[in-house]
Amino acid sequence: MIGANLVAYNDVTKRATATIDLRKAIAVEDAEDLRSQALTPASARSSRYDDDGLYGVERSFRLLFQHDQEIVFFADTDEEKSRW
Repeated sequence: MIGANLVAYNDVTKRATATIDLRKAIAVEDAEDLRSQALTPASARSSRYDDDGLYGVERSFRLLFQHDQEIVFFADTDEEKSRW
């Protein structure tokens, strides 16, 4: 599959620092979806997003991988997020 890897680059050196095989992602969590499902403050606290302070970040989402690994992304605009 072409384009299945996401490559992270260092802003200063412009060298690749990590390559992520997106085919290994098992799920995507959208912060907007999680916020809309939180019916009470207690249920909001049980969210994984609340555990590390990401629950309130707009236009964020996570790629989930096996062994509880995850990568969090933030988009600057709604349009950018929808492209992801």
